[in-house]
Amino acid sequence: MMDNNYDVLVIGGGPGGTPAAMQLASRGKKVLLVDKSGKLGGACLFFGCIPSKIIKYAADEYALISRTAYGRQLALQDTGVIWKNIRATMDRILSSRSDAALQRVNRIKGLTFVAGTARFVSNHQVEIEESSGKKKSCTFEQAIISTGSVPSIPPFGGNSVQNVLTSEMLFKQDALPESMVIIGGGPIGVELAQMLAKLNVKCTIIEMLDTILYGIVEPEFVDGLTQKLYESNVSVYASSKVLEIERSDRGFSTSFIDAHGDTQTIQSQQVMVTAGRLPNVKDLNLEAIGIQFSHSGIAVNEYLETHVKGIYATGDVIQGPKFAHTATYEAHIAAASILKGNVQKADFSKNSWVLFSEPEIASVGHTQAEALHNGYEIITGSYNFEIDATAQISGNPFGLLKFVVDKKTQQIIGVHIFTQGAASIIGEAALIVSRKLTLQDVAQAIHPHPTLTEAFGIIAINMLA
Repeated sequence: MMDNNYDVLVIGGGPGGTPAAMQLASRGKKVLLVDKSGKLGGACLFFGCIPSKIIKYAADEYALISRTAYGRQLALQDTGVIWKNIRATMDRILSSRSDAALQRVNRIKGLTFVAGTARFVSNHQVEIEESSGKKKSCTFEQAIISTGSVPSIPPFGGNSVQNVLTSEMLFKQDALPESMVIIGGGPIGVELAQMLAKLNVKCTIIEMLDTILYGIVEPEFVDGLTQKLYESNVSVYASSKVLEIERSDRGFSTSFIDAHGDTQTIQSQQVMVTAGRLPNVKDLNLEAIGIQFSHSGIAVNEYLETHVKGIYATGDVIQGPKFAHTATYEAHIAAASILKGNVQKADFSKNSWVLFSEPEIASVGHTQAEALHNGYEIITGSYNFEIDATAQISGNPFGLLKFVVDKKTQQIIGVHIFTQGAASIIGEAALIVSRKLTLQDVAQAIHPHPTLTEAFGIIAINMLA
């Protein structure tokens, strides 16, 4: 039986909501956690980072075995069997992780989980419509909004915009198409294009900006990754504007203006749009209580509090970095603010992330452009993995490590890695930036040889020379 009065209301059972609810309840707060899906895990678990990495792991294995004599025979077969196995693995892992999260929540005294939709009535009251259709009014002292984001589909012309896929829909497909146009050359589009290409899907990326990953990664990484995309049979059209998407018996026709101003049309079995996401605020009735938001998310201060005192927001629903691990970081800050007052500020200058492309790209702290924009006088240094022993041994002597350093203090304020295995060594980079280490600090560390991590010491020593 659901009670009516709570200390804290948390809307959203993903990485920005569940950890906060658990922390608050463990500290004695009476907490109501509400999620529309009735499951815990959020978009990362069900539609994002976890299912996409399941596909990547299987695609990598398939590509590896395809290089053998037996694998070449396997590659000639329909990849439908491979996709069916991927889907089965996905269902098993996602269900297991969500069920385990629910069990942990149910063991915490003072924490109630409800499957339903919450709608604000006032600053201290919501109406909850449960999955059964039953409605109930609840009051709360403080709240955290963590409802995530939803895919954004631009208003293209044509008769079939409503039939395009999003990445969320792709993971539910019973079969893979032979060909796909991916509109959007951001992280999601690039990752999926390379994964699907390994599963024999002919992919074409159409990106409106000047390059793929524009403004997201260091410019010198872009050319190398674009070349890798071409080598994996993925076509890339940058500086290109989609005009319309039509559908006929032959499949989809995507018309666009390319970088030269010419109109082109590409035929494909399917079209997927990965052109950004919007904050998921549709059902919350935020206007009624004066919470400010825009297409980029709910506005919050450095303590993650909205314009309404006592109501906080975390995760993809707010303006700022949109990663599952960042949402969890924000969840703990919001919980601390509720428990102790606004004493801990969010600091995204040390945020880290990984693009699971091939080669991988990983980053923490300021890019070179961000550092200059924020007024730093900087020096930069790079290490070419072509000369790296471990990269040569593994057969991947390709890529760069880049440091962005405050010239005055010698503090390393940004680390950017572009090589296969970047995901495994970004943890050290995250500690370097978050602990405000200098070139001298890193140069004095003794890194083991041969490993990819010794590149950190080498570049620090070279920059001090």
